[in-house]
Amino acid sequence: MRLNAKDIFSGLIFIAIALIGLWLNTEHAMGSARRMGPGYMPWLTFMLLLALGVIVVVLALASGPDPLERWAWREMSLVLLGMCVFGLLLERGGLFLSSAAMIGIASLADRSHRPLGVLGVMIFLLALCWWVFIYQLDIRVSVWPQFWQ
Repeated sequence: MRLNAKDIFSGLIFIAIALIGLWLNTEHAMGSARRMGPGYMPWLTFMLLLALGVIVVVLALASGPDPLERWAWREMSLVLLGMCVFGLLLERGGLFLSSAAMIGIASLADRSHRPLGVLGVMIFLLALCWWVFIYQLDIRVSVWPQFWQ
């Protein structure tokens, strides 16, 4: 049997994170698709992650041998640091500053990114976040830093 160790391992990580998230989300009220409770969106996200993990594992069983290599600790740390900075800055720094900081830090994980390309992606993602979360979903989060208001 030709096993793809990388995909199996990553699929199992997806499944583990999804199961832990679903377990932690059991205390929240679900609501419905029309009137979502605080547990609906995390439940939906973790169910999608669980499905993705199962698909990755199933496809890895027949996709050929690909052994595990060294872990990219620097890249993983920069992406994780970007997410942590986003979480720490969101309340006081607003959506735009926290998202820009996250994108900027996470983009350092790949040395092939050019500053102009990162700036273009950053502008596009900031506009997309504003359109989805502020304009469409009407989520009450400050867009600009509190010290600018």
